[in-house]
Amino acid sequence: MEILGYERPDDQLGIRNKVSIIFSTDCSRYVAQKLKMLFPEGTQLFGYPGGCALVDGAFHKLVALGTHSSSAAALVVGLGCEGTDAYSVAEAIAATGRPVEAIKINEEGGDLCTVERGSRVLAQLLQHASTAKRVPMSPGDLIVGTECGGSDATSGLASNPITGIAGDRLIEAGGTYMISELDELLGCSEILAERAVNDEVADEVREAIGEAEQRCFRSGRFAWGYGNIMGGLTSIEEKSYGALAKSGTKPLQGILRTYGLPPSKGFFLQVGEPGSGFFHGDPEGINQFAAHGAHIGLFTTGCGSTTGGLIPVVKVIANPNRMQLIRDNADFDASPIVRGETTIEEMGEALYAEVLAVAAGKLTRSEVFGHFEV
Repeated sequence: MEILGYERPDDQLGIRNKVSIIFSTDCSRYVAQKLKMLFPEGTQLFGYPGGCALVDGAFHKLVALGTHSSSAAALVVGLGCEGTDAYSVAEAIAATGRPVEAIKINEEGGDLCTVERGSRVLAQLLQHASTAKRVPMSPGDLIVGTECGGSDATSGLASNPITGIAGDRLIEAGGTYMISELDELLGCSEILAERAVNDEVADEVREAIGEAEQRCFRSGRFAWGYGNIMGGLTSIEEKSYGALAKSGTKPLQGILRTYGLPPSKGFFLQVGEPGSGFFHGDPEGINQFAAHGAHIGLFTTGCGSTTGGLIPVVKVIANPNRMQLIRDNADFDASPIVRGETTIEEMGEALYAEVLAVAAGKLTRSEVFGHFEV
């Protein structure tokens, strides 16, 4: 299957071609949304729902998303007095060679004037994006992230194991694979440490999962919800061991703690920078993958999900009943495993083929429906 990517000035290769509309503070979100409504095709909207204080993690995340391989150009919309300064965000994006403009509402004359100028800028940026050079990509160029949400008993039995197999196949082809949600890997630190490429990474894994466990105890809240219980899971330990199956079998190269591209190929754990969480829930995890350069997100669920994000999201469901109840939003039906009609290995290979199809241009359901929870 041929994958034609979009070449960027910083040598990244993207599988989608969008102009980013970025609000640098919640005070400019409304105007940015207006611009997205005026230019729905070929644009993507995201931003920071804070902004008064300068938070390094939030700034780094905006820049990482604005310089993602699927972002051809960017318009940064600010109010004018926020710590995550629109001009500074634009300057950091421009350093990668991408066309970028920044406008501030309190310098343009207010909402109407900002929308007018922003519209003219977007028209130019969209024309520029349409001229992006297409170049061949291989599976080894791809970065894929996997997370789970609304897990049930079928997640650990079927959906998560097949994503692990797909991740293994990607790494064997020379690509990069990552998982997140360390608070759903409680009790799994030693298993992952044994797969670490060296003692330093092993210690880092133990420390990171230990920190996640302590946060859960301090807050009194674990990654454990009503849907998990209704879906047949009995404990956070049981859920964690099921989530571990997403990791596949390859050596663990390290933990990604700062936004930007992974330092090498292979398998990684991913965590967000402090203060960079823009909102809660599954879409946040997908966009953190994007901030680490992921082209595609795999999302396993037993309860069902509508999650979208800045990258294509392939939703995987193995629960036969749920697959029928939310079939409009499901991308990959893994229920034949539960019915005994196929094997985990065979379904993992099929999921890897689906990843390549999406990389080659097949739209996911979240893309078709326009899902992006921001």
